[in-house]
Amino acid sequence: MSNEDKNVRYIKHLIFLCLLIGSIAVNGAATSLVESENLSPQPLQIGEKLTYDISWKKLPAGTRTDWIAKEETLNGESVYHIRSEMKTRALFRFYSFRNQQETYLNPSTLSPVHFRNQVQDRKYRATVVVDFREGEAEYKKTSQRNPKSAQKHEVKTLTMPAGTQDELSTLYFLRSKHLALGKTYFFPLLVKGKVQKVTLTVERTEFVKNKALGRVRTLVLRTSKGDRFWLTDDKRRLPVKMEAESKIGPLKAVLRNVEFAN
Repeated sequence: MSNEDKNVRYIKHLIFLCLLIGSIAVNGAATSLVESENLSPQPLQIGEKLTYDISWKKLPAGTRTDWIAKEETLNGESVYHIRSEMKTRALFRFYSFRNQQETYLNPSTLSPVHFRNQVQDRKYRATVVVDFREGEAEYKKTSQRNPKSAQKHEVKTLTMPAGTQDELSTLYFLRSKHLALGKTYFFPLLVKGKVQKVTLTVERTEFVKNKALGRVRTLVLRTSKGDRFWLTDDKRRLPVKMEAESKIGPLKAVLRNVEFAN
């Protein structure tokens, strides 16, 4: 082996060690959000209904409504029944999308008990149902590429770390936790049929002007998936703004209305 090859090999090894040490340092500095303290009193309220305007490249693209519909009993557990609907506007013709989700969240453990997700992405249709149990979950997915194609069915049992969140319960889970400025947390998230370890960093505080709330101080949160959330830095922990990546590029959701239905 030539000296040049040895040098290249040494540099690659050094880079690998640096990345490994950096990864260990990041993981070591992160705190389990599942084990972190819950806020008291609980910021989630039955009847809370939040409506958002969604934009794509500053163009009005759609709306999203999140609603803590009611408290009920499911499989012997007291749960919050939470619903969400997101859809594109009629004028947003080049891309048609609708997403209806519902989760049944245990208000004490902040863990989901049951999750349902229905997606209409142009001609594509899919329904996902997840039943969470202690240490595992039953995952069922039915999908159809277009109305003329055959349906696909997927059923599997997944190992679930304690406190695993679904796509809808996540936001309510974050709202209900003590979050320290500058700190990084981690938690398990079920997305696309797989459990992922997601990190969350409390980046900074920022004052935001909002039509529904006026000028409010917020906590800015960033996840390892690239999503950002602006939560009011008060006992309500209302999400006033959200940013996320999508198939068509970055989407922004801004809170337009807050109401509390009986």
